Formats: sequence, structure tokens, C-alpha cells
Amino acid sequence: MIRMLIFRLVLFLVPFGLYGLYLFLVHRSNPNRPATPWTVLFIAGLLLVVGSFVYTGLADKDVHQGVYVPPHAVDGKIVPGHFSGDDPPP
Repeated sequence: MIRMLIFRLVLFLVPFGLYGLYLFLVHRSNPNRPATPWTVLFIAGLLLVVGSFVYTGLADKDVHQGVYVPPHAVDGKIVPGHFSGDDPPP
């Protein structure tokens, strides 16, 4: 979960990093740089994050069929959680 959050944070920061690299490479000899387009960078970052959510939703298919049965105790032994369509674990 934390990996996904960090990945999405990096995706959001990509436009800012690219713009910073652009400023460093193109305008390093020119001290008069243009105003930073914060709104455009913010929207571009949001679009990348939303695109990652859409891609994840379309690409990650749920392979389990049936209803989830949570862990429970049977005859003093704990039966792990499973999906009702799957074979129960031994």
C-alpha cells in the first residue's frame, strides 16, 4: 500500500521535476526566467495520478470468484479466510 502511495506521489511530482530540469538546462545562462506555471504543473500531475488509477482499475482484474468468507474457528481450529467459489485451504 505504501509503495502505491509513493508511486503516485512520484507521478504527481514528475511534471515539477521536468520543468525544473527544463529551467536548469535552458535558462541557466539567463537570470530572467519566466513565471512558473503552477496551475499547469499541478493539473498535469493530477492527470498522471488519475491516469494511474484508471490504468490500475482496468489492468488489475480480480481473479477470485464468489463471496469472501473471513477467518473463523471450527472445532477449536482457525480456518483461514477464503472465497466461497475457491477450494477451502487445508
